[in-house]
Amino acid sequence: MFVIDKSQPILVYLASGVQGGSVVRAALRRGFKVKALVRDRRRVPELATLGIELAEGDLRDPASLRAASSGIAHAVLQIPIGPQEDMRIQAENAVSASLACGLKSLVLKLASASRPAPCEEPSLVANAMIENVIRRSGLPFAIIRPTMYLDNLLKPSARMEIVNHGVFAPPIAESQRIAWTSTGDCARAAIALLERGIDAGDHRIAGPESVSGDELAARIGAGLGRHVAYRAQPLDEFERDVDAVMEPGTGKRVASKFRFFTSNPDEADAILARPFGPQPGLEDFQPTGIEEWVRAHRTAFFEGGV
Repeated sequence: MFVIDKSQPILVYLASGVQGGSVVRAALRRGFKVKALVRDRRRVPELATLGIELAEGDLRDPASLRAASSGIAHAVLQIPIGPQEDMRIQAENAVSASLACGLKSLVLKLASASRPAPCEEPSLVANAMIENVIRRSGLPFAIIRPTMYLDNLLKPSARMEIVNHGVFAPPIAESQRIAWTSTGDCARAAIALLERGIDAGDHRIAGPESVSGDELAARIGAGLGRHVAYRAQPLDEFERDVDAVMEPGTGKRVASKFRFFTSNPDEADAILARPFGPQPGLEDFQPTGIEEWVRAHRTAFFEGGV
């Protein structure tokens, strides 16, 4: 454990994205100074208005990471999803910069929950790979693992289908129970660990309740004040939709985790279903309920109109 000095900034990686931006805001609410790592400061005017320090850098450019890490004692790190070799190189670059600048600790935010034993599913393999890179470095670190993000409801295609047609259709069976979390809750948890000097531990962040697809839809509808139904999208259809808006082959990579859950229901339950429980360093952490989260984001749902 350590005692954090809030007069020194913490470094937040990928600060211009949804997850990194949530960490920035959570840190500011707790009185931290923040240095935000962004690729181009001209493209993040909303961060500039927060009065934080912006550091331009790229996870593929070790020199820029060393410059951003100068004078930093603690960081919140996440690696963007992509080809595994790219993710490995970016994680190693971040570790190298952290060691060179004498970083005392970091919180590693993984993109999704992981299973403890090795497997072949690419996203879970990537999580384990990143964790191993950090572990081999000897840096003190704590891990944040989410179940599944409610923020997926606000992706343009999902949001418009909910608002315009009253349907939420992810590639997940209705019967699969999930304790949905959010990027905001994961960010709050990461900052709480830093604030309390926690530099170890594996922290699974989940929502306060485990719901089926129909129960999820009912809570979304209650938050929006309208009826919402749940429809499990076939995985082949999901892959085609992803490929249509991204490059061909992306759909297969994105869908692999959902295929794993479908083929391994016991593992899916272990990763997704259990609600949040007290953990060392997060004994008093209160996760946000689904309906509460939807109400808080109601304006974002209706941007663009019906």
